[in-house]
Amino acid sequence: MKRDTVVVKRLSDRALPYIFIGPAVILITLLAIVPLFYSLYISLLNYNLSLPSSMIRMTGLDNYKYMLTNGPFMKSIGWTLVFTFFTVLLNVTLGMLLALMLNNEKVSKRTKIFKSLFILPMMLAPVVSTTMWKIMFGAIYGPINYLMQSLGLPAVAWTGETLPAKIAVIIIDVWGATPFCMLILIAALQTVPRDIYESAFMDGANRFKVFFKITLPLIRNFIALVVSLRVMDALKIFDSIMILTDGGPGDSTETMGTMIYKTAFRYMNVGAGSAGAMIFFVIIIVVTLIFLKLIRNDRQ
Repeated sequence: MKRDTVVVKRLSDRALPYIFIGPAVILITLLAIVPLFYSLYISLLNYNLSLPSSMIRMTGLDNYKYMLTNGPFMKSIGWTLVFTFFTVLLNVTLGMLLALMLNNEKVSKRTKIFKSLFILPMMLAPVVSTTMWKIMFGAIYGPINYLMQSLGLPAVAWTGETLPAKIAVIIIDVWGATPFCMLILIAALQTVPRDIYESAFMDGANRFKVFFKITLPLIRNFIALVVSLRVMDALKIFDSIMILTDGGPGDSTETMGTMIYKTAFRYMNVGAGSAGAMIFFVIIIVVTLIFLKLIRNDRQ
């Protein structure tokens, strides 16, 4: 009897981890892995929603060839990478400056209310924040152009010209994502022992030297986390583009996400859209691996 009890207990101990992780594995399989392989399958088909289902047939890699030779799609890849570079750079830089300011004991006591105000952009849905910015960037009645004209500067067609439209998209993303970087970097700065700073100042080190020689090395893991999360998030930019410019003027602000969406659902070419999504998936993996490689080399 005791032996049977021991056997049952051993079996239950072995099965318990699988019981706990089972629902999560099933959920991930249904919501991530199955759609991924289904998208891969569709990308190999001549699948157009404007044509009858009887015309669906296997075409192999034709959809991939079409997307990789599609000028607007290739242009969208370049703009997405440029957008990611500038937004992440500004996010981390501004987030670090704000974190340093709010982490200062003398300043933080007088600016507690600003911590809440800085977090507000994170609390707004992208649709809401982009709509708000769209009103502010209005060419005729927008507050930004009104302020520029009050200062003697010419009004700018923010969504009607290529460079201003790109700048406007970057501003919106920086405004919305910088608080996230700031919060993580504030937590990172608070992990640095105060004794190290006191010793460095006693040895005659100035604030810049302390920051670059002590602070940055001690919080580089947090910085790597922030940058990696922001890179993956910036590559997926979609909402603000669709609401503010819809990829315009022309196709100058089209990103990979908007091009894939339009190809699949506006132009009804689901097969080509799925191929673009798979290419997008590979690009994200490659960029992430390159970034992780750079971090690993930096730590050695």
